[in-house]
Amino acid sequence: MDSIEGHIFQAEAILNKANTQLQELLIKLAASIKIFPGFLDMDTVQAIELEPIVGFPDRGCIVVTPEGFLKEMVLSILPGAATLGGYEQSEQLKDLDLPSDEETIYLYRAVNVLVGWIDAN
Repeated sequence: MDSIEGHIFQAEAILNKANTQLQELLIKLAASIKIFPGFLDMDTVQAIELEPIVGFPDRGCIVVTPEGFLKEMVLSILPGAATLGGYEQSEQLKDLDLPSDEETIYLYRAVNVLVGWIDAN
């Protein structure tokens, strides 16, 4: 392995270690919230939305779950019975497979958002 590949490998290893530690912190912070907030003030889904990262690909709606994990929230609006308001809603949380550098930024943002939420409540 030449030195350039070795440095890239070392940088990835450092990012992966940082991501593991950030994930552990995020899990602890999420567990400390007694009543996790509802996504968009809904009663059916508990999650906190994270802002997209400028300059990275669009990943959809990234949220933090009450378990402290990053997921993609997929909301579907389906036509429904008029007695139910004319539509039905379906929510799905999908696993993410982010590159290490992008994962670091989302995890760091998630930690900051949860700390801010805990501090405000």
